[in-house]
Amino acid sequence: MCNIRLWPEPAVSRESAGAAIRALRESRDWSLADLAAATGVSIMGLSYLERGARKPHKGTVQKVENGLGLPPGTYSRLLVAADPDAELARLMAAQPPTATSPRRPGTVVVDRHGDTDVLEGYAEAQLDTLRSVIDRLPSTTSNEYETYILSVVSQCVKAEMLAASSWRVAVNSGSESSDRLMQHLQALEAMRSTLLKRMPTSLSARFDRACAQSPLPEAVIAALIGVSTDEMWEIRNRGVIPPGALPRVRAFVDTMAAAEAMETAAAYQTHHSGGEQDR
Repeated sequence: MCNIRLWPEPAVSRESAGAAIRALRESRDWSLADLAAATGVSIMGLSYLERGARKPHKGTVQKVENGLGLPPGTYSRLLVAADPDAELARLMAAQPPTATSPRRPGTVVVDRHGDTDVLEGYAEAQLDTLRSVIDRLPSTTSNEYETYILSVVSQCVKAEMLAASSWRVAVNSGSESSDRLMQHLQALEAMRSTLLKRMPTSLSARFDRACAQSPLPEAVIAALIGVSTDEMWEIRNRGVIPPGALPRVRAFVDTMAAAEAMETAAAYQTHHSGGEQDR
């Protein structure tokens, strides 16, 4: 039985098509992580596509085209184009008319005003999706409650990263979308904060409160528990505690809790003593 190939994809064609996709992504100031968050395709899968390392699955191609706001079938056209960059520019120019900025010959055409409208749409869609997910949270007595919330928090963080990147693009292009994207970013931050408050007894949530109450700078706390500032951010915002740091994180939380209890007791004693003297 012979194998039927949907596309004539010599490696050189895949490499050229992937390079055009990568150039478009980079021109929007998107990292691979940003595009992965927008498309649902793994970073590794996107890397393979951009390098032309292997033939991409049709579903992957469709997600990337949708994520970049490209017409359906763009990738297949790039594969057979003599000049993929020029073909991509032609396809982008065929989109709804918008103003384009001056460019050097041979570069990919990027309409940043149009792009920011697309990015704003993604941010709104992500907010709606996360709200829908939160509406389906399991009961607080469920064994999956904390795991589920941490999963949603992780999605919030990814959405925030993409929204922040989109906001930078909008600001640099002078787009009116920048204010709305900032509102989306603030809404995502508030959503994540609210989710973490739903787990008041979790170690990561207690650690976040302890850090907020501590007079020590974050860098000093990170050194005390033996983690980097990036890992500190992961613990406080995503609940991800490195196994090796777990005992020190717990000790820091317990120490801060004990200090808070002592302060509360001292304040009560002072107030009580003052009341006795008044009488």
